[in-house]
Amino acid sequence: MVIFFSYLQGLLLGFSLIIAIGAQNLFVFNQGLIGKYVMIVCLFCSLSDALLILIGYSGLYLIIENNVILQNFIILIGFLWLLGYGVLKIREGMSFDQESNLDIQISHTNNRNLYKTILAISGITWLNPHVYLDTVFLIGSISNSVQSEKQFSFLLGTVSSSFLFFFFLGYMGFKIGPLIKSPNLWKKINISLGIIMIMISFNLIYIYL
Repeated sequence: MVIFFSYLQGLLLGFSLIIAIGAQNLFVFNQGLIGKYVMIVCLFCSLSDALLILIGYSGLYLIIENNVILQNFIILIGFLWLLGYGVLKIREGMSFDQESNLDIQISHTNNRNLYKTILAISGITWLNPHVYLDTVFLIGSISNSVQSEKQFSFLLGTVSSSFLFFFFLGYMGFKIGPLIKSPNLWKKINISLGIIMIMISFNLIYIYL
């Protein structure tokens, strides 16, 4: 019972941190909408979160925490990456034509192969300071404060939250995508995602620099 309770604590903590709108979540949902490499993207994000949580638990986060130059470098690269992706999504949205075949337009504007998709989600995941703040610093410090006999179940709970959330988000988008028949709606979705990504990129600079 005690082990289950600590697992539940970790699960709820993970959900509370990951459920907020962020660049990574938007990318996963968008990938579900277009129906490409959904499982791979969800699995990549889940495993990345698990690795970052273990890094925080191991104490390796102190290397980043005490290196201001490295922190600023990650923030700057993350800003440029998110800004570029946001601009790209807006351009994709503007390319949708009300008169053309919707399936062809979606295929044309989302023609990233697997390598480019993994590269994009890698940048959004690993160059986002929010990820380090939540999974590495916060979960890492909390997990180390939990009693030793409860730590494994607590960490398992936080890792489980990532797998459950990302797969739910990705496949929810996968179910919704085929229902969106209007090119105009796809245009609004892409432009909205792009604007949110740009806002997140400038928010990084505002908060951390």
